[in-house]
Formats: sequence, C-alpha cells, structure tokens
Amino acid sequence: MNHPDLVSQPVARDRMVIVVAANHPWAQRGAIQPDELCTTDWVLREPGSGTRATLEQALLAQGLSLDQLYVALELPSNEAVRAAVEAGMCATAISASVAAPSIEAGLLHLVGYMLPDREFCAVRHAERQGSRAAQAWLTALSRR
Repeated sequence: MNHPDLVSQPVARDRMVIVVAANHPWAQRGAIQPDELCTTDWVLREPGSGTRATLEQALLAQGLSLDQLYVALELPSNEAVRAAVEAGMCATAISASVAAPSIEAGLLHLVGYMLPDREFCAVRHAERQGSRAAQAWLTALSRR
C-alpha cells in the first residue's frame, strides 16, 4: 500500500493452500501441474476478497487466469467455502489455518500445488497514534 497519509505494519502471515474433498481425484495424487487447475470445478470466495486475489495473482504468475477455471460457486466466507468443498467434488484455495481442522479430520486433502503466502497488515493514519489498547494488541501480534 502506497499512500502518504497511511502507515502499514505487518502483523501476520498466512499460508494459502489448495484443498479438495476425500473423494476428489486429486486427493490421492502428489503434485499437480498448473494446466490441471483448469480440469476441475472450483468453489471460491467472492470477488474482492483477499483469498481470491491471492489465487488470481498465483494463477497469473503461472500464465493462467481465473477466467480459465470453472467457478461453480462463489461464497462470502471461508467457512462456507470449506463446507462446500467438503461436501462435493470441487477444489478451493483457502487459508491453511481455516482448512487445518478439516484436513486433520480427513474431510479435506491438501493438493500438491504451491500458492504464495500473504501478509496481513495493520494500517493507521500517519499523523495519529493508536490507543494504548491498539498498541498493546500490535505488540502482542508482533511477538507471535
């Protein structure tokens, strides 16, 4: 973010993963190739979400576009996306922390395809200091 009135402070990183249900053909495979991403249905977050933007950037880096994927369903929350993929034959790109409980339960499987991490930042006006509570929260986050 480049705006002279704003200050951005990184507070966390998030690993993105592609997951499928246990009965999806990719569940029993190792790595998949970029062109194979176009061979299945997808459930994605809505346009404008950070999760979707991360996937779009990763596709562009591989010479693909989101338009080449068959997006069967768009949903407004990570939990809804996760539940839809658990129940069907679609793939999704989602935060590893959101997918972890379903992976541990055997409901979702990681697909062998690397997506970039994303960074979360706290943003404030350059001429204003946060409250003591906000500063304590940022300090606690930076220790993680």
